[in-house]
Amino acid sequence: MTTMSELLLTPRFSNIEVINEAANLDNVVDTIEISETPDVVAYLPKNTFLLTTAMAFQNDPEALCKLIEDLHRLPAAGLGIKLGRFIDKLDPMVIETANRLGFPILRIPLTVTLGTISHQLLSYIWDHQTEKFHYAIDIQQKFSKMMIKGASLQSLIQNLGGILKRPVLLVNPFLEVVASTQHFKQAGYAAKLDEIQDRLKKTPELATELTFLLDNDSLLISVFPVKVTTYYPYFLVILKADQIPYPYSQLAIEQANTIISFTIYKNQKLAESNRTLRGKFFTKLLQKGEDNAEYTRNLLDYGKSYGLLPSDYYRCLVAGIDESSMALKNATLQEEVYSLTYEWLERELHRNFENALIFPHPTEDKFIILLQQYEADLKAKLVAIQTSLDRLFPISISFAAGNEVYETASIHYSYMEAVDTYRQSEKDHYHSFVHFYESKGIMELMQFIPVEQIQHFCLFTLKTLAYPQSETHQELRRTLQVYLSCQCEITETAKQLYIHRNTVKYRIAKCAALLDHPITHADFSLKLRLALLLSDKKG
Repeated sequence: MTTMSELLLTPRFSNIEVINEAANLDNVVDTIEISETPDVVAYLPKNTFLLTTAMAFQNDPEALCKLIEDLHRLPAAGLGIKLGRFIDKLDPMVIETANRLGFPILRIPLTVTLGTISHQLLSYIWDHQTEKFHYAIDIQQKFSKMMIKGASLQSLIQNLGGILKRPVLLVNPFLEVVASTQHFKQAGYAAKLDEIQDRLKKTPELATELTFLLDNDSLLISVFPVKVTTYYPYFLVILKADQIPYPYSQLAIEQANTIISFTIYKNQKLAESNRTLRGKFFTKLLQKGEDNAEYTRNLLDYGKSYGLLPSDYYRCLVAGIDESSMALKNATLQEEVYSLTYEWLERELHRNFENALIFPHPTEDKFIILLQQYEADLKAKLVAIQTSLDRLFPISISFAAGNEVYETASIHYSYMEAVDTYRQSEKDHYHSFVHFYESKGIMELMQFIPVEQIQHFCLFTLKTLAYPQSETHQELRRTLQVYLSCQCEITETAKQLYIHRNTVKYRIAKCAALLDHPITHADFSLKLRLALLLSDKKG
């Protein structure tokens, strides 16, 4: 970027003089044009330095004032007039107009033609632009070679900091520093990390460069979004970026930003591939195999690379993103939210749990967590993970846990319990929940058996006592229930029913005769208990 001031400080252009005192010489010059046409402004590109003899305005200073106003609105870089050819001296109103607008008017010497000065100025600008181009190419080649060789993000940031000679940070979407220059090993810079992260938390979605000063500090912080994904960018943070000469700072930052985004993209694709492999392994882990030592040993050998350990404690959890967090979001955003949440859970599990593993769900947009040892305060830890994720993005997630199992071959049971708990919680419209599997009682299990089969079992086992109609049979059924609940103790049964022991003996004998089987027989006793329970509920 070349400015009017830079041109005037160049020795070969020292004979060009500024006419008006209030001229803004910071105007950018991109090109040079020569014209004597009054309406030339309509055909000029922005940042043009216009050269003229002002022949068309020699008797019309007001028209020249209008030209200056039009050039200022364009905006143009300035107006160079060759005085002494058609106009010897500018009218005061022309200079006043230029001063009011801060628009530069320059005197072109009579000793050179407009063509010559135009050629000299363009040559200087083009040489400068060529220099910028070569600089950009050099930077691009350097970073591209590093990327091809598999350079880490830390290496890329270190090199960018070396080129810019400034402290540089790379911050991920979780606002964690993933790479930094050596400057941040110094106490002064390290102390500013928390302030920078707090400022980024308060910043809404960042689409373009953000520049700010830290509180009570004159240190300028520049933040550039690194657009790897559409919605959750990384952040390139550069301190004192304003002290780097432009445009070299901008060229280096742009090239580095591009290469960093490609490197992060490559890392993310590798992570996605790894997730796919983990998902396939977990599917195999869920398959029911032979319950023997050889099968378990083979499974552990296969799962070693995925973190599976031999243990006497396993517990599966299902985690999912709540529908409210995914509502009204397009497919691209849903994919990004899933990937971001997976990465977040992976980090949090590593920080809060010992040897915990995470896998993508085989068929749904959910996550499977496998605990390989007992975890105290499990619910509190899961709630803390929920809360921190919701505060940061926000994304709301829920957890459902199965019971613990004690063998590798039994992991699928815990998984099935976790899935069942999650689905039931969703069905009951729970939101942001942490629920644990509750073992089902006999009656819940029997819900899956047709009523006709249950009634048949009850009638076959209890005969007329299954659904008694007469008072005598109802009394016998009641006595049988209490007798079995008292573990076939006659004295305790008599106390419970407030009747004589001999009455109990008589009734139990009647039941045995009616059922044609000894009441105290172990297997038959179990059938009686179950039939009495089921006939109470199904009759």
